Amino acid sequence: MKHFEQIIKRVIEVAKNHEDILGVCLAGSYINKETDIFSDLDFVIITKNNSQFSISEMTSFAKNAGDFLIGFTGEHVGENKLLICLFDNPVTHIDFKFTQLKDFYSRIENPVIIYDKSDLLENIYHETLPLWPKPDLQWIENRFWVWIHYAATKLGRKEFFETIDFISFLRANVIGPLFHLKYHKDPRGVRKLEFFLDQNEISQLRKTIPNYSFESIKDSLMVLIEIYRNLRSIVFTTNIDINLKVEEIAINYLEQINQ
Repeated sequence: MKHFEQIIKRVIEVAKNHEDILGVCLAGSYINKETDIFSDLDFVIITKNNSQFSISEMTSFAKNAGDFLIGFTGEHVGENKLLICLFDNPVTHIDFKFTQLKDFYSRIENPVIIYDKSDLLENIYHETLPLWPKPDLQWIENRFWVWIHYAATKLGRKEFFETIDFISFLRANVIGPLFHLKYHKDPRGVRKLEFFLDQNEISQLRKTIPNYSFESIKDSLMVLIEIYRNLRSIVFTTNIDINLKVEEIAINYLEQINQ
């Protein structure tokens, strides 16, 4: 898209004029050429080692790159060197992640290099491989039935908002990642499940989105359990310890909760 290319060009120009910046990459959907009019732009700014950009310096970089509206750092996602921004003309979400060269060796993907001051980034790509973090399946299994019991207690108390929110948590942190693993994709929560699940899976997953009623929430939890057990049979390896007693107790507890 034309406006993306204009923004990319401006970012490269700003980077070239900063002596501490060694390279610029584009991550996210740009890697697989899946950008559309709703896409963000995810820039990775690689700096010299021991070059620590302050919030004001990160903001100044962003402001020089285009029609900057507002920006804030990403502590809420564990990234204090990430500047999350909104630009105008057209309205576009743009992220700038500032990473020292030494930290770029350990990465979850190979973003597209759009500026490489001294071929340092290309050399890193030749020397190292990205590693996307995989969910710990035993960690999930050890917690899942306790989480189901928790949801059941909140349903029984008629804390419907809390229960609905917790179902969303389970969908994003358990069901979504397991679906990604089933299809041999990087686990990204519920991102883009619509694009590769079959219609039966989509239909079943939709049933985990309840209405604000006791019956609907309970039904959604039961469907979520069914999906989990099916995915577990496909994705889990034989070394995962499954506690059938806890599973049975948690399910029975939920089934006995009445309005």
